[in-house]
Amino acid sequence: MSMIGARQALGAGPRESFFTPELGAAVCARVEAGASLQAIGAEAGMPSGNTIYNWAKAHPAFCTALSEARASSRVARRVRERSVVAAMRAAALANPRGNGGRATCRYAPAIGEAICERIAEGESLMAICRDPETPCLSTIYNWLKAFPVFADMYVEARLRQADTYCDEVREVGLAATPGTVWADRLRFDTLRWLTARLAPKKYCEKIMVVEAMRGEAEPGGLTVIVKKYSDITPEEYARAEEGEP
Repeated sequence: MSMIGARQALGAGPRESFFTPELGAAVCARVEAGASLQAIGAEAGMPSGNTIYNWAKAHPAFCTALSEARASSRVARRVRERSVVAAMRAAALANPRGNGGRATCRYAPAIGEAICERIAEGESLMAICRDPETPCLSTIYNWLKAFPVFADMYVEARLRQADTYCDEVREVGLAATPGTVWADRLRFDTLRWLTARLAPKKYCEKIMVVEAMRGEAEPGGLTVIVKKYSDITPEEYARAEEGEP
């Protein structure tokens, strides 16, 4: 019987678990292999993502091991991506750029997919282009104009990046301490702003014009009242949908 199964047998909640070094090591091994906390929490016999976050806050040794597992996973992923990009680059090199000694790649699907995957995982395009194994910024912009398939992947990657930033906002908030609260607040606000701009329909709070009244004091004047979507009453929403003042 798994640790969580034993807890359920004792009457504990379905997603509760006690921390043990063995279960912590199993979580770190899955993270190092590339699994997300959400994916681990969905597996039978494993703790939920919230439980793992709580463990990291309560057990410094586990928090350190989890951070090291994440770092190792990122390094392994970068090695894989660079191997793919290097192989495609060797087969698709065009003329040298002339500045900096770097070469310009012709578009290759594997390179485009690797770039979009890094964007979706939270990296900025400028940071990606600083990698000597990737094309320059202007080359990627040219690809976006010339290759619709790459442009579609790029748009999807930006939407996924918004989800990544949303998760990161939560982590920043949970990890804040009295000593780091001001710096964390800046990170929190920046990530929240980026999240809303990358996926406004999903994360940006809606604003509606609920009333538009002709001014009586000045001929031809117009008064517009704007409210946040969360402040709209059902009656105001119905009137706005019907175009009534």
